[in-house]
Amino acid sequence: MRKGKPEFTENESGDEPADAAYTPDEPAYLAYHDRRKEEYRRERKRIPPRASDRAYDRSVSRLFGNLIPGLPIDTDAPQLHVPATPFAHVIEQTLRRLDITASPFLDDLAAAWVRLLPPDIARDTRPAKWDNGILYVAVATHTRLFEIRRTARDTIKRAVTSFAKDTTVRDIHLMVDVGST
Repeated sequence: MRKGKPEFTENESGDEPADAAYTPDEPAYLAYHDRRKEEYRRERKRIPPRASDRAYDRSVSRLFGNLIPGLPIDTDAPQLHVPATPFAHVIEQTLRRLDITASPFLDDLAAAWVRLLPPDIARDTRPAKWDNGILYVAVATHTRLFEIRRTARDTIKRAVTSFAKDTTVRDIHLMVDVGST
């Protein structure tokens, strides 16, 4: 008899894992086999699977089809995980579906516009339209539009991006303000 731990040997059979840990498999989770045993004992007859059992078994098959080796079975597989939608996007989509042109993000941005930008830029610009993550900024004149596009476009984009914490701003488009004279 020797002292210490026994030598490590691989499992020769190949059926069981070498570390003797339980590996979940699909038949162990099927509804009909486990859930109907108690009913079978009470009724003393074979109970056919129900529609709910079949739906459960389809979900189990889908789970084991997306199982990633090495992860616990109760983790969210990346294929099944749906990212949370920010509430501002839900409001925008609802308003667009109802053909309402109001935008809560644009209203909040317009109220904070003077605080966000330097006075010389804020004086000649205003947020005009918000559509699919693109902010359209109206500029007072053609010459000022050229100057802002060349020098201050990045400043405007940084300010708007920092203001919109959970709203994705894809781009900033500058255009001449036809409404102001």
